[in-house]
Amino acid sequence: MIRTRRLALLAPMVLSALALGPAVTAHGATGQAPAPAPAKARCLLTQDTANSKPDNPRFTLSASGFRSNTVSFSGGNGGGAATTTNGSFTVNNLGAGRYVAVGNMDGRVNCGRTPEVPNDQQDAKAQYKQGFTDGFNAIKQSCSGPMLRSLTAVNPNYAEGFKDGAALAADKFCD
Repeated sequence: MIRTRRLALLAPMVLSALALGPAVTAHGATGQAPAPAPAKARCLLTQDTANSKPDNPRFTLSASGFRSNTVSFSGGNGGGAATTTNGSFTVNNLGAGRYVAVGNMDGRVNCGRTPEVPNDQQDAKAQYKQGFTDGFNAIKQSCSGPMLRSLTAVNPNYAEGFKDGAALAADKFCD
């Protein structure tokens, strides 16, 4: 008797599952793929070689995966806003520093810190500065002071600095 009650209680559940199975399978096979999960917003800082100078490196902020139409960013010596196209944006000619992007639908995204300035750029700045000082002092001491002469190849940054320093000293001290 207990066995018949169990069958009587289970029979409607089994029959309804059998009846709904093909309908659920047919609904799932309509060709609609599940919506993909939204891409995670991310950004990358790289050196902007088109706008960089030996003594003033510039950087590019590239971002993707944003759901917001407008994203604000800050870092370096300032910040700004960018309009996204398909969730992406690129901003050039930024100063060195740590950058953060914020979108109203994405929250705060840490973009990281600008890459370290390569040693050759740091050296270039120091070489220019030394050349400027030497050129300025050479002309300051004597308006007919020696122009840059060397038996060995001169670093172009040093030579440029020497020329600029000498020109400034000539304007200040020579007739």
